[in-house]
Amino acid sequence: MIGYEPLLSIANMVFSLILVVIGSHLAIRNIVKVSEITGLGKSRIGFTLVATSTTLPELAVAFFAAISGEAPVSIGNILGSNVANVCLVIGLGLVLYSFRTRSKKLPSVGFKPEELDLLYLGIFTASVIPILLISFLPASKIVGLVLIIIYAFNTFQIILKRELPLGENAETVIAKNREGSKLILYLVLALMGIIGVIVGADLLVNSTVKIALIIGVPASIISATIIAVGTNAPELSLSIQAMLKGHVDLAFGNAIGSCFTNITLILGATLLLSTVRFNIQVFSDLVAFSTLANILLWYLMHKGNLGLREGFYLLVLYMIFLSSIMGILILPE
Repeated sequence: MIGYEPLLSIANMVFSLILVVIGSHLAIRNIVKVSEITGLGKSRIGFTLVATSTTLPELAVAFFAAISGEAPVSIGNILGSNVANVCLVIGLGLVLYSFRTRSKKLPSVGFKPEELDLLYLGIFTASVIPILLISFLPASKIVGLVLIIIYAFNTFQIILKRELPLGENAETVIAKNREGSKLILYLVLALMGIIGVIVGADLLVNSTVKIALIIGVPASIISATIIAVGTNAPELSLSIQAMLKGHVDLAFGNAIGSCFTNITLILGATLLLSTVRFNIQVFSDLVAFSTLANILLWYLMHKGNLGLREGFYLLVLYMIFLSSIMGILILPE
């Protein structure tokens, strides 16, 4: 006879899945409206508003880990999350999008030059900063403050660049569409959707861990898989829902923007608040995987025609990453 606790965990899992789906739908629907009203492209909205919101789990981990003297936990989470954002979120999104459209090549997955510049900025930043930290820069509070300033400056610059019709300003567009008065409402609804996704993702991870423990899955496997993916569940659910609804630019903006936010705001906060000094070079393996993932994504985007095969490449790299950190695959030193 099945006990009370397993049934409760299964019920929580079902409820969390429903919450994630409803939250994703609410968020995407209103994010698109915010994009149209403000003149900010969906990739920019994804890179800033959505990415910052969906990295709240990483920010929470960073805050509590730093003030408790466990900053390395946060840094490992940041780098692992960036690998997951690139390989799992984008890779799985491309695969599912391909199956949905029944096409191996998706010529419709294209980006405007200004969108590519923004996405390449995120990829470049997420690649270069970790390499600089393990090669030249000490993990200090000053470096943390500089990273936060980089995040704030770039976010401000991105928001200032609006995609408006020729000869019109933001006020004209808002007045013309008579939607300006609803902007705050759309923002609130979008944030409510994102919060629903985050809460649902947290419940989903907790209930999944409990079920895994009940059926006897080792704790090491749980930490390397469920927990590792758990902090990326908001990005994963939102990006995949966005892709399936045809908003590929929003999905890429969210995933790559999350990498940028992780490596600037979240890492910066970790270094700034940390109560102990540590050597970031111990994360060289994670940095190597993170850099490799970003290089592969840049190459695939540069080639164009993203689709099933490219998504498969990213997922294979993520499987190699998981095998490595779980000790199944021993990479040569």
